[in-house]
Amino acid sequence: MKKFLLLVIAGMLIAPLIAGCGDKDTGDEIMIAVKPTEIVSTGVNQEFSLSREFDLNSGYMWREEHDEDMLELVGTSIDTNENEDGQIVLSQVFRFKALKKGKTLITLIYARQTLEGPIIAQQDLISVNVK
Repeated sequence: MKKFLLLVIAGMLIAPLIAGCGDKDTGDEIMIAVKPTEIVSTGVNQEFSLSREFDLNSGYMWREEHDEDMLELVGTSIDTNENEDGQIVLSQVFRFKALKKGKTLITLIYARQTLEGPIIAQQDLISVNVK
């Protein structure tokens, strides 16, 4: 009787684990809404720039990710400006060219590389509308 009871309990514990292991698509998707930090409107074959300040001493740099079918990364540069206190402020500038009509996203990631992988301090999502 004890063996039978143990077998039933083991079956009750293992059955949910086995049921959750399949590749079955239930159609239930979780949608996460992310509000863009910036919205850019431009036209086909027009260029636009995105600029972000950074601290060279921190080891963090901005990196970009974009849809290469929609946008071309024309170039990147570093700008210097002087703030009210007379300190030099560095900015990374990304220049893009719109290739075709539609909507797309650019992700700018402020990260530094470590042996364990990148450490991300900030992530900006830019919505681009190409008319």
